Amino acid sequence: AEVYDKPGVRLTKPLQIGEFSCHANLSVTSDSTNLRYLIHTEDDFEPLFNLDNGFKTYHAKDPNNYKNDLKHLQQWALTKRSEQGGDFRKVFQNAEIVCCRGALTNMASTPYCGRAPWRIVAVLTGGIIYLHDCGGVDGKTFQTGAGQQAHLTYWGHSFQRMMTNKHQYLASVGGFDDSEEVDCRETFSVVYRSDIIKPDGDRIKLTYSAEIKAIDENDNYVDFKTQASHLHNGFWLKKSWFWWLQCHLAGVDRVYAGFRSDLGIVHSIRKVERTHLRQNAGGKCDVVMTFLATVLSEIKKRCNDTLQVSYCPKTRRVHFEKATRDTDFLLDEYID
Repeated sequence: AEVYDKPGVRLTKPLQIGEFSCHANLSVTSDSTNLRYLIHTEDDFEPLFNLDNGFKTYHAKDPNNYKNDLKHLQQWALTKRSEQGGDFRKVFQNAEIVCCRGALTNMASTPYCGRAPWRIVAVLTGGIIYLHDCGGVDGKTFQTGAGQQAHLTYWGHSFQRMMTNKHQYLASVGGFDDSEEVDCRETFSVVYRSDIIKPDGDRIKLTYSAEIKAIDENDNYVDFKTQASHLHNGFWLKKSWFWWLQCHLAGVDRVYAGFRSDLGIVHSIRKVERTHLRQNAGGKCDVVMTFLATVLSEIKKRCNDTLQVSYCPKTRRVHFEKATRDTDFLLDEYID
C-alpha cells in the first residue's frame, strides 16, 4: 500500500446520465420503478428489528443468471441508442472505459485486500473499452456461504428492506412494512459519467453503473450497512475506507449503520457521513484511488483488442495478458 500512498488523484463529481431497474423476471426497464425511499424516523427512534425474519423465504439471485455483470448496463444503453443516432460513444458521453462499480471497487481494494484474487476482461470495440468483472463466471461474486455466513449475507438485504419503502408517501410518514419479502432480484441502478484525474493531468473517462439502495426526503442517495459493534477504532482502521470507496463512486453522501446483536437484532442506528468516513480512514482513501488510477491507465495503454487483467495474491502483482476466454460478454449490437 505504501507504494501508492500519493495524494492527488481526483474523481470528478459523478454526473447521473441515466437510470434503470432490474426485475425478478430478468428484464430491464429504463426507469426508477425499483427505487426505494428512506422511511422517515425521528431522532429518538429506537429500532427493534429482527433481521432474520424472512430468511427462509427470501428471493436470492441465481448466480447462473448474473454471470455477465455488464449485461444490464448494455441493455440500458440499447434503449438510448436511437436517441443518439446509433452511436454508443454518444450514449456513454465519450467515455473511454465502460464498466460496473463492482469492477472498480474490486480493483481499487487490492492494496488492503491482498488475499482476494480478481480477474477482469477488457474488450475494445467502437472506440470504447468495456470491462467485464469475471467474479460471477469464476464463482466468487455470489458466494453467500453456509450456516451463520448465509444469515449475515441476508441481514444486509433485510436491513435495507426494513429501512425503506417502495412507496414514497408511506416512507414520508414512517410507514414500516414488516410483511414485505426480500427480493434481491429487484434492484435500481444509476448510470454515472465521471473522470479520474491524475496529478500529471491525465484523465480516465469513465461511464459506470452503480446499484442505489434508496433515496431520502431531500432527494439524496443513501446506503445501508450492518455492523456487529459500534464504530470503534478497529472499524476506522479496517472498514471505513471501503465504505467510503463505495459511496464515493456512487455519489452517496450518507450511510445508515445498523448495530446488531449476534442473533441479528438491530438495537440502534447511526448516520455516518461520507466525509466522516474519509477523515477517519487516514491515507487509505488516497491509496485505493491512486491504485485504481494506475491500473485503469495501464488498461488504456495496453488494450488494443482484448486484454485480461488479473490480480494474483501469491505474486502480489497485477498481470496483463491477451484474453483467451470470457470475451463474449458483449451483446451482438456492440460488436464492430
